[in-house]
Amino acid sequence: MDKQGQNLKAVTYQDIIELRDFMEKMASWQEPLAILDHFFQFRSGPINKKRIVKEYYARAQMFHAFYEDYNRLIELGDELVMEMVRAEKVETEFEIRKLDLE
Repeated sequence: MDKQGQNLKAVTYQDIIELRDFMEKMASWQEPLAILDHFFQFRSGPINKKRIVKEYYARAQMFHAFYEDYNRLIELGDELVMEMVRAEKVETEFEIRKLDLE
């Protein structure tokens, strides 16, 4: 049985840097999302309605910023992945040897 080699995709250093930047941008939302999570957790005891209304408005602004940035980053991530999928293939050592033998 002849073992066929597969060409590997060329992943450039620029692709790696762009992916790292993308991941850093996504990670930058961890703290604001933790604040939102804390705000929406069930609370026991008396409720200060005025404070909740003020916090709700501030958290709504934060969520809106996150939502817009998240959608933009998802599109960017999809583009990065598609670029890597379409990346030029490089010949493996196995393929080079096979060509030399023919």
